[in-house]
Amino acid sequence: MPLPVLIVGAGLGGICLAQALKKNNIPFKLFEQDEKSTFRAQGYRLRITKHGVDALKEALTPELFTLFEKTCADTPAIGVRIRPDGTHIPSPGGFRPAGSQSKSYTVDRSTFREALLTGLEGHVFFGKSLEQYTIHPDKVTVYFADGSTEDGSLLVGADGVRSQVRKQYLPSFQGLDTGTRIIFGKTPSTPEFLAKLAEEYRHGMSLVLDPEDPSQPCVLFESINFPYVNEIIEPQLPDPYMYWVLCTQSSQIPISREKSWHINPQESADLSRKLTSSWNPSLRAIFDMQDSSQSAIRSILSAMPEIAPWEPSSRVTLLGDAIHVMPPTGAMGANTALRDAADLARRIATAGGVEGVDEVVVGDYEANLRGFAKTAIELSWQGGMKSFGLKPVEQCERIIL
Repeated sequence: MPLPVLIVGAGLGGICLAQALKKNNIPFKLFEQDEKSTFRAQGYRLRITKHGVDALKEALTPELFTLFEKTCADTPAIGVRIRPDGTHIPSPGGFRPAGSQSKSYTVDRSTFREALLTGLEGHVFFGKSLEQYTIHPDKVTVYFADGSTEDGSLLVGADGVRSQVRKQYLPSFQGLDTGTRIIFGKTPSTPEFLAKLAEEYRHGMSLVLDPEDPSQPCVLFESINFPYVNEIIEPQLPDPYMYWVLCTQSSQIPISREKSWHINPQESADLSRKLTSSWNPSLRAIFDMQDSSQSAIRSILSAMPEIAPWEPSSRVTLLGDAIHVMPPTGAMGANTALRDAADLARRIATAGGVEGVDEVVVGDYEANLRGFAKTAIELSWQGGMKSFGLKPVEQCERIIL
């Protein structure tokens, strides 16, 4: 019996890889540092577009893909562009959602993650924080903070932007601090909230910004509703809510990128209210009536658009934000991670399983990953500069991720 693929990180990319390996009868184990799947706020609305959809169709069984579709929210209409005082900004055709040119799905991230975990019972282990790994001629051994160890044929770091796998595999990996900070959250669509919200703000994805002063905060918001709520029992679909993400510059939020991961939800909610305190009352209601337990602040970091190649290993590789984190302004991050997962699983299966994986298989996967990530990062940057005040790459601070 071959040793399993060890996946560290039960985010969307890691779980998709697990499903694809299961579909191909390739042994695996999936480890997550959080104690449970709903341990912390991890963002809300995501758009799954062509590359992500294709990856899911390849990785999931038809039954699980149908479950995925039925857990999706309504596809958004074209929203409006408005100033903080509520006046309209002329824009031909309104504000068009990313990915609206082709078939796409709107998902609640936590619900999507729960749906992807379906059928993986016994393969997923929570409360497993990776400390290090060692490579042997015939295996890789991972060591966890609880003192346990696991042997595997291949270690896949799907553990996000602060990846412990990447820090050991590529300790000098460079990225960028964009200087942009985001606060994201959700506001329950209660009758009281809707009574304060202008009718035109209830439909589609809308953008609030000040064209005359790009240094001021901007906000994207969108109502999230689930058409199949009466058909799905597990996972339980959320009640309708307003998804929002507030973007501002680090100068407006005197919090270091390291500390931003430790700001609690109430502090994040209070900060969002402070930054929008002078806005139109109807817009301000989005923040005043938010669920303060569901807000979080993050620094927007990115890999370099041109990711430098490295010497591949037959025992370790990476996927998703662990290797190509990118600004969320192009709706490409999750889709690229899903694409990574399906591609890696396909290459392992084509090699005849984990026993056929060598430096060439891993190296080809990583080269393809870098090429696609370059395009995705550049698209994300274009969207960020156009609508969210993102600085050019050349003006961003280089950091070790």
